[in-house]
Amino acid sequence: MEADNSNILALLLEKLIRDYPNVQFHIHSGTSDDITERLERGLLDLAILLDPVDTDKYETILLPRKEKWGLLISENSVLAKKDAITKEDFANVPLLISKRPEIQQMFADWLGIKKEQLLITGTYNLIFNVFALIENQVGAALVIEGAVSHHSKRVTFVPLDPMIETNCMLVWKKNRILSPVVNELIHRFKEAFEQ
Repeated sequence: MEADNSNILALLLEKLIRDYPNVQFHIHSGTSDDITERLERGLLDLAILLDPVDTDKYETILLPRKEKWGLLISENSVLAKKDAITKEDFANVPLLISKRPEIQQMFADWLGIKKEQLLITGTYNLIFNVFALIENQVGAALVIEGAVSHHSKRVTFVPLDPMIETNCMLVWKKNRILSPVVNELIHRFKEAFEQ
């Protein structure tokens, strides 16, 4: 089943709110590190995380949509005219990349190099923080396509070739006592996504 995770999430929450009108949700955005820290401290009940991430401490439901990786580059870059970015295109590209070591390792593996060999100009925690740097060609950012749907018109997303795709998943801490409403939401996710 190919689906837009955010639309399905909205539909599931809308129905849950109708069924439980006194329930309120708080949506928190952040990096996987920020989110898992909040899960660990009991500040969040559930999270949607993007691979690669260590899920040993969590129960998970794999969501059906895969996220495609690519470069977010200035519209003025020569690379902006390409249909896809290949390994050879990275010879002299200054890279803006997530500060997460798992993302850096995933990309280094794709390039067939050691992580220390990446030409990293800077790191970021949320892509919106580096749009001005991309627009001014300070670097190109490694991102998922879904994270840049509302980006500046002066930057362009170009997918990687060969493609890197990663999964999204709903997670919650193992052996944690959850409220009946959270358990009901998990149940509805299972019905929607587990075949």
